[in-house]
Amino acid sequence: MRPVALVAVLLAPVGPQAAEAPIQWRLRDGRIEASAGAPTKPLGVGSLQKPFVVRAWAEAHPGAEPPRLVCHGGSSCWLRSGHGPLGLVRATSLSCNVYFRALAADTPADVLTRSLSGAGFAVETPLTPDTAIGLPDEMGRSRIAIRADALLGAYARLVREPWAMRDDVRRELLAGLRAAALDGTAHGLGSGAQYAKTGTAPSVDGLPLQTSGLAVAVDATGSGVLALLRRGTGRDAGQALATSLRSRAATLASVPSSGRVRVALFSLLRPRQVAARNLSGVPVEGPAGFVGPDGEVALHAGQRLADGQWELRLPEWRLTRRLRGAIEVGGHPSGTLAVVAEMDPLEYVAGVAAAELPSFERERLVALGGVALRFLSTGRRHAAADVCDSTHCAFFVGRGPRPEWRTSASVRLVSLSPLETGLRIDPELMAAIRSEAARPGPSHWTSHCGGAPLSERFVWGSDSETKATCPRHSALDARPWRRVWAESDVAAALGPVRSLRVVTDGGVWRLRGETANGWQEWLYDEAHRLLSRRLGWGGLPSPADSVSDEGGGYVAIGRGLGHRVGLCLAD
Repeated sequence: MRPVALVAVLLAPVGPQAAEAPIQWRLRDGRIEASAGAPTKPLGVGSLQKPFVVRAWAEAHPGAEPPRLVCHGGSSCWLRSGHGPLGLVRATSLSCNVYFRALAADTPADVLTRSLSGAGFAVETPLTPDTAIGLPDEMGRSRIAIRADALLGAYARLVREPWAMRDDVRRELLAGLRAAALDGTAHGLGSGAQYAKTGTAPSVDGLPLQTSGLAVAVDATGSGVLALLRRGTGRDAGQALATSLRSRAATLASVPSSGRVRVALFSLLRPRQVAARNLSGVPVEGPAGFVGPDGEVALHAGQRLADGQWELRLPEWRLTRRLRGAIEVGGHPSGTLAVVAEMDPLEYVAGVAAAELPSFERERLVALGGVALRFLSTGRRHAAADVCDSTHCAFFVGRGPRPEWRTSASVRLVSLSPLETGLRIDPELMAAIRSEAARPGPSHWTSHCGGAPLSERFVWGSDSETKATCPRHSALDARPWRRVWAESDVAAALGPVRSLRVVTDGGVWRLRGETANGWQEWLYDEAHRLLSRRLGWGGLPSPADSVSDEGGGYVAIGRGLGHRVGLCLAD
């Protein structure tokens, strides 16, 4: 899976007493950055522990449905009037103590401890059902605590990574977290695409008879925010966080939009060397003055190239890419470079078309351009960029050439794209693309539908079960494929597995592997990325129909090319 960006905000008390500025933690590209003075000690987080109690219960009950019960309130729950009848989804949305205490009481203490510890919590034993769900002990203390950065990481994994056991329970839990953001304890925090949870804990400042409130919200990409009110409840923290997020959104909305698209380049390759050559025909501003026509510079972290036509070269990969836009370079702690190009939307659409379309016909370009603009309108998918250039977002090659990956370490640059031969996307064509984007339609495209397009839910586990129609292909035009995976390659890519198979529990495609510690599962994007390290980008061309053991390896059989969701681009 790709890296995620997480943001945590520590909110000072609201009202006249508020004096300290918010403190932030950021996790980007595997590195956490915190504002000066950010607390590093573990914190009690109250009900934010509850999702990890659910995981422990699911592990201890491999064949059971989550229980349904009635909360009568009183002293047993934070809501004196009670929550009434509820199951896992509603209990999560309302953070019902009665329900989660029942789960904890029905789970062995060692399984609870293992689940909480695995998420990053420090657990004081003996563990009781009350302390497991975040309630204070008889002395008014939190017996379980966690660092803010670890808590955010745990919630990001909860949203993005399937559970090896009982992922059906995780999906119910996520439905409850989504409902919490809409009309539960964290109401107001976000739309149905955002997951949220609140918690009330003993005062982080040690004040007697006082509480601190927390709220966490993450989206489907794993991006998220955590808020802590030093004095207040979880509901207070949720409202304060919602106000903060609305204020931030309003501030961003007041800034005139440049209408530009930011594309993370070479995001899977993590290059250590990048050279740029000026193809603009005129001098263009570079990191140390102007770069003359046909001049070349080696790029380093922290540098920027102004808008122009550039040829980027990665010597270690023998890869070349040409594009028009501005270039900025960041760095990773490992010494690798993060390259982002900022360009006009028209240039982005053209770069996707050059990568994806078998022919540069106007009708196809308008259709793909409309889908690409709908895709961009769904929101930013990376911390420092709107999209990346890989199939995680969209295959993008700028003005070419188009690379074909034979193995994870071998690339071949193929025929020139139409953009390289001088074909232009004129304003009339762009107007047609924008008109197409305004119509209802898919926001994804694929190389070949396999004669049976798939839904977003089937491939990524999201909510939409809508399937596009393909006017060109039927079951007779499935483009079948067969791949043989050597056992050694699978072990190097996925780790030691005893067997592999495809499962579709809950209507979601997964590759399931049996390991020494139980079952592990991968969604299509993750399985594709991991296997490509040893088998090349075509090792898993699309979500396979089946994977079976065969004498020292595995045979995968499938159809189509790409994820098979949305507009089909094949002839």
